[in-house]
Amino acid sequence: MKLQNERVAERSATWALEAEKIHAEMFRKAKEAVEAGKDAEIGDIYICEVCGYTVEGEPPDRCPICNAAKEKFRKF
Repeated sequence: MKLQNERVAERSATWALEAEKIHAEMFRKAKEAVEAGKDAEIGDIYICEVCGYTVEGEPPDRCPICNAAKEKFRKF
């Protein structure tokens, strides 16, 4: 993507990678709970409609990945 000067594709791939890092951490915590014989304790989940960043609890004022406003987060 960089070699082809595809900035939009590069940005999209970067955002997806960063969002997946968050998803992997959430999955790891849930897996640990299951392996310990417990239910995963999960609060409200909010997802940025622009880049997929996911957060438990309250959404931030600005997305740390794409800088979208808090209003772009949707409760899952």
